[in-house]
Amino acid sequence: MRAMWLGGAALAAMAWPAYAQDNPVVEEVVVTAQKRAENIQDVPLSVSAYGADMIERAGVQNLQDLATRVPNLNIDASNNLRNTSVAIRGIGSSGSNPGVEPSVGVFLDGVYQPSGGMVQGELLDIASVEVLRGPQGTLYGRNTPVGALNITTQAPRRNPEAKIRWGVGGPSMIYGSGYVTGPLTDTLAGRLSFWGRKRGGYDRNLRTGERVNDFAGGGARARLLWEPNDTLTINLIGSYNEFSQECCVGEQIDPTGPLGIATPGFLTALAATGYPFRNYDDHDHVVDADDTGDDFVQQQDASLQIEKTLPSGHTLTSITAYGHWTNKVSISSDALPADIYRSPQRQENDVWSQELRIASPSDRRFTYMLGLFGYAQDLMFQQISVLGLGANRVFPATACAGVTPCRVKAGDGNISDFSQETRSWAAFGTATFNVTDRWSLTGGLRQSSDKKDAFINHYNLPGVSAAFLSTSRNNLIGDVSRKEDKLTWSANTKYDLTDAVMVFATAATGFKSGGFNSRRLAVGDPFAFGPENSTTYEAGVKSELLGRRLVLNATVFQMTLEDFQESVLNPVTGVGFIVGNAGEREVRGLEVDFRARPSTRLSIDGGFAYTDAEFTDRSAGPCAVGQTPNGTRPNTCNYDGLRPAGSPKWKGAVSAQYDQPVFGDLELSVRGEVNYTGAQYLNPTLDAASLQKAVTLVNLRATLGEPDGRWSASAWVKNLTDESYYSVVVTQPITAYTSGGGTAAARGFLGWYSAPRTWGADLTFRF
Repeated sequence: MRAMWLGGAALAAMAWPAYAQDNPVVEEVVVTAQKRAENIQDVPLSVSAYGADMIERAGVQNLQDLATRVPNLNIDASNNLRNTSVAIRGIGSSGSNPGVEPSVGVFLDGVYQPSGGMVQGELLDIASVEVLRGPQGTLYGRNTPVGALNITTQAPRRNPEAKIRWGVGGPSMIYGSGYVTGPLTDTLAGRLSFWGRKRGGYDRNLRTGERVNDFAGGGARARLLWEPNDTLTINLIGSYNEFSQECCVGEQIDPTGPLGIATPGFLTALAATGYPFRNYDDHDHVVDADDTGDDFVQQQDASLQIEKTLPSGHTLTSITAYGHWTNKVSISSDALPADIYRSPQRQENDVWSQELRIASPSDRRFTYMLGLFGYAQDLMFQQISVLGLGANRVFPATACAGVTPCRVKAGDGNISDFSQETRSWAAFGTATFNVTDRWSLTGGLRQSSDKKDAFINHYNLPGVSAAFLSTSRNNLIGDVSRKEDKLTWSANTKYDLTDAVMVFATAATGFKSGGFNSRRLAVGDPFAFGPENSTTYEAGVKSELLGRRLVLNATVFQMTLEDFQESVLNPVTGVGFIVGNAGEREVRGLEVDFRARPSTRLSIDGGFAYTDAEFTDRSAGPCAVGQTPNGTRPNTCNYDGLRPAGSPKWKGAVSAQYDQPVFGDLELSVRGEVNYTGAQYLNPTLDAASLQKAVTLVNLRATLGEPDGRWSASAWVKNLTDESYYSVVVTQPITAYTSGGGTAAARGFLGWYSAPRTWGADLTFRF
């Protein structure tokens, strides 16, 4: 970490004298973090923003690409796209249990997306991505107790233009994207964007000899902009995306280590199935599984956005939206060569939302914004689990009423049905009093009401064995309901020390309602979990220095999170992730963003975050594998004072781009990036096998083209040093049915890989 920042500082120091030869400035970044178009330097929040130019120059393809560059943002998925987790300051809820909602709200063109899996495609024709840290419930629709992602797409334009990009790369990758926009009538303009991408698998499967963990997808977005007069703007937006993966097979972590799966009993039992264990090396992108996950996502969205300027100067905004999302997946859960378990799953979301708000003119001493938000979601989830011939554990004779050998049989299985209706409304408002030209005070309130009605039924397939019944009994929970009302607030003050330096302080609370577990639970286990609440304090400075050649922003923060909704692998069966409230944790730290233009040819940007996180009330959590219980309740462990998973102490990124005229009329741009994430645990139970060492990624990109951008050719490489690291680590799934020798269940850990070294070259034409 220190070497990375020293290298970046040295680069800046060497280049900085060049500013005497010209007069460069850092470009202004306009954001809508407070539902108004503002210079990011005037927004009293910890916010990072990335515009279309940065996204293109850096070759950012999706949100995971972006997350490696953003302080205190992490986006990961494990064995399917539904499991995507968006985290800010180390906190984010996994989608592995569809009954839990995210702790970081994702908004696309002002519309709330109820799952991180709904934004897993290409960052298609994006105008800006804003990362808002800290509670954002005063102004944003739902579920923002720790932050929000605000994504805005490009609007239609009056001047006709088009772009097309086509590229190839490795492994076995081909991709393309583009758009066309222009006037349709004197008052109507349109824009059509499209993308497609296909790549080969990141990993090799020993069992089949084929590449696995691939990706293929495509989509399109259409926008119509109607401006019949100077006071009325109407946007109609529709999109369709579809993508699939033969994904994702996990890797056995340290299989011969103290907690590894490759015990003598396991090796003997697996060899007896006819498929001996061979996958002894981890971190090599080689897996060994009889099946590969089949993951399919289809998504349609539409929204109508109306903005009317009233005679008084007030702005009335309405956003009406509908979305449908389908995920069909056959999970490759055990990552073993024997046929132990198969689990086809299906989830569907139908979502309607309506936001209506009025904003006063922004140039008054007293300004305000008032709004109403309504939300309806219908969710359906079904999981079918069936054991195969390789399910080889021998159960204690007591599980079969003394009959031996006590074993499950191929075809044993169960079904979980979960459906839920969510109905929510909120009234919100903010008000700002500009005490002087330099000092302002802002306060905000949001009253939310959530009602959830669900039906839950877990039942076995007909004729299951007695051994299977010992781990899976019918559990009809039936109709359940819960309702929660919550008032959250925010308070902020900012002061302009000079025209170029602003300081601010913020206090805010956040809220996410409770819910129901959709995954299989034992009879009598709690099926509901409570709400999640946060309180955050921030203080920061935003500055433009050296004649706006350097923009430097910093925020210190402290957040207390109560009853975090945490998802862990079912400790009884090792099948499915169940959610419970995980006590209290505190997160403190520092976030820094900077952008610099030492010369007209050189630009440097980046940021870093230091985070100090600890459990402050987690005295009865689930124990790690092999850990001696020491919690305040039987068979639990005390985590007080420990650092939670997913909370590296340091995370940072720095990039530099140099533009040089060549060959007379052409321009060569060379860009380098270094992204660093410190050591962290990846499993919530802090198992030693889930400790991932620090990861440093190096990306390079070179672009040659005409200065006006009419055409360009780029070559790029990501993860230049081919770092091998995991995005998610869990205890070995399906342990209840996998033999560790005799009547013992298997142990071990699985990790899902992040991307290895990838490379490519592309051509871009603008018309």
